Amino acid sequence: MFWTIEDTIEVVKLGVALILSTQFAYGCTIALLEKTMLGFYEYSIYDPPTTTIQKMINIFQKGLLGSGHYIYTKIGKYNWFVRKILFLIALAIQGILSITLYYIISGLLEGIFL
Repeated sequence: MFWTIEDTIEVVKLGVALILSTQFAYGCTIALLEKTMLGFYEYSIYDPPTTTIQKMINIFQKGLLGSGHYIYTKIGKYNWFVRKILFLIALAIQGILSITLYYIISGLLEGIFL
């Protein structure tokens, strides 16, 4: 009935999985609904943030949704077809890296604390 170190490790692993999967899922929606999702992201970021609350909102948004927007703006100079192909390649690489990073963090947590 008590909170154990195994429970803490499980919560951290779930948090990491949540962040990585949210980044990937938002990237997938950018691939499908390009301008709508980019507009939503730009609308939800304060530029420049003036208060502490605005800074916290920016950190939260960039932490959960920032990678897709960042990658898409970097390849924005190409035409539509090339941009889609490059973004899908980047999204596949991000998916593989997310899974790898999850297993590395999971193994480190279990190796250190268990």
